[in-house]
Amino acid sequence: MKKKLIATILAAAMALSLAACGGSSSSGAASSGGAIQQAQTQQAAASGESSGAASSGLPTVTWRMGSTWGSGNVHFSVDKRFTEILSELTNGGFTVTNYAEGELCSASQLFDYVQDGTIECGGDWGGYWSGKDTAFELLSTIMDDFTGLDYYIWIYEADGMQCYKDMYGQYGMNYFPLVTNPSESGIRSVRPIESIADMQSMKIRLGGMMAGKAAQKLGINITAVPAAELYESLQRGVIDGGEFSGPRADDSLKLQEVAKYWCAPAWYQSAGVNGVMVNMDAWNALPEEYQTAFEMAARLCCGEQLARYYHNDMVTTNEMIDEQGITVTHLNDADWQTIRETCRQTYLEECEINPNFKMVYDSMQAYRESANNYRDWTADYGFGFNK
Repeated sequence: MKKKLIATILAAAMALSLAACGGSSSSGAASSGGAIQQAQTQQAAASGESSGAASSGLPTVTWRMGSTWGSGNVHFSVDKRFTEILSELTNGGFTVTNYAEGELCSASQLFDYVQDGTIECGGDWGGYWSGKDTAFELLSTIMDDFTGLDYYIWIYEADGMQCYKDMYGQYGMNYFPLVTNPSESGIRSVRPIESIADMQSMKIRLGGMMAGKAAQKLGINITAVPAAELYESLQRGVIDGGEFSGPRADDSLKLQEVAKYWCAPAWYQSAGVNGVMVNMDAWNALPEEYQTAFEMAARLCCGEQLARYYHNDMVTTNEMIDEQGITVTHLNDADWQTIRETCRQTYLEECEINPNFKMVYDSMQAYRESANNYRDWTADYGFGFNK
């Protein structure tokens, strides 16, 4: 029975993956649901049984999933998409109810809520846990290094996934990435930024502990502002510039209405990862079939959202530049080189302080080294043409 249900999950996962490729909706939910049901029906017919948890002898499991993201945040839609896929893969036998930031706990409390088992899982961005261990930041963001595709390849084809398991495992949790983000937009500001000197004369909001340390080395004044207050802070002049995420996520906060200048690209976060952390006791209590479904749902979500994020950011970028009057500026080559050297110095210094940080950073750089020859000869043919 267990082997049959796992086969059903795998068949449904394949159907979902294929359906998502051809879906017309932004989430792929409408087209994938029919494919899932068809795969489950075919599997049930082949085994002479009906599908679902009840017929398989598995319990009906209901979990709660908190989030670091508010209900209107584009990242929260990833949490919801993951739980939707999970329910589809288990024919409703394993359901996870999503709660936005603040509904169960604040973003800063989520780690502890999952660790101590108050809730079973939480949709997170690891940079929030840098105060516990700076290695968590590398698992969620990196300065001037990876792309979203690099994170994806490192996680699933190199030893990136093991780094997540090792770090969250130290705190009694399992972990599964749900999306590897492309580069953040860059710094949105009320006046143009064309040099490091321009940034030094401003109050700027940057997320990430390492980015803060690099900015300090560069003489940039960082001001702490919660994401929920970013729009108002720019509007009232509390800060002169700031970052949140990629173009589509920035648009969800309407930052372009109060910051007409956009300095790109985002050296402080060239890519990122959001995922789901799971209380290990809750995980171990799951039937093997549900563990398989959970892992498959996370991987399917991650692949689907990688494409979705890139595409949505492309569309939103065009809207902001062509229709909403946003002016994009860039730093000169000398300043970019200064930033690159400063970021690397900041990381190497942290490696000397924190063995966990060094473990993750060394793994990421080993992947980069393995990719260098391929990147060199493929050039535009490997990672994209522009003009």
